[in-house]
Amino acid sequence: MKKIIFFCVIIICSITAIFATLVKHHTTSPPGEVVISCNAKINLEINQPEELTHMEGRLGLTTLGNKRLALLFTGRLITPEGRFILSRTLLMNYLYHPDNHMLELTYENSSVNTLDTTPDDIFNRTLMKNRSLILSLDRFNDRAWLISGLMTPMYICNDD
Repeated sequence: MKKIIFFCVIIICSITAIFATLVKHHTTSPPGEVVISCNAKINLEINQPEELTHMEGRLGLTTLGNKRLALLFTGRLITPEGRFILSRTLLMNYLYHPDNHMLELTYENSSVNTLDTTPDDIFNRTLMKNRSLILSLDRFNDRAWLISGLMTPMYICNDD
């Protein structure tokens, strides 16, 4: 039981760390808008009941205007079902709530590159468990933000 809790905490911390290293926010953004353009090298181990999944590669996050953003996954996904190449972009709608500094992301659709060999059901089961994600953004200092999710610890994200 302790091992399961430990691995769950590791997964949650890893996912939050990814988003914490990705978010870039400018104070010149219009009210209710946020500007993000970044990417990060990632190496995740996702422990699910009776299986271990590993993802390594890059994760990018870019706002597109009109409260939409692109979440790009590239790299390898290793699951009990096999090894797969990841190359897909998830288009998401977002709402930024400046009063409480919350960023609400909602999945809209995806664009899968022809190089991507990951079956949709495996991608969704391992990396995209929910259609939505909520992050808290709080200014730490002039060049850094504190970022956390509802179920994750707090991280510091430095502006580029």
